[in-house]
Amino acid sequence: MAAPPRFAELLSALVDGGCRFVVVGGVAAVLEGAPISTFDLGLVHARDVENVARLLQVLESLEATYRDPGGRVIHPEA
Repeated sequence: MAAPPRFAELLSALVDGGCRFVVVGGVAAVLEGAPISTFDLGLVHARDVENVARLLQVLESLEATYRDPGGRVIHPEA
């Protein structure tokens, strides 16, 4: 069984880390009151060098990795 989504924790970490981003997709719809369920968090981040560095720092602290169908563990990079 998959772990429940941790949207609030992830968004708090990004805000606390000073990252600039907007929420898109299903979670954005839920935040606006749409009666749907979603299990992913869509974000669009500001692409300036400073923001990308802050984002990478937050992702590292969360031990974030990409899901790879081939079984590889891929860590985010600029």
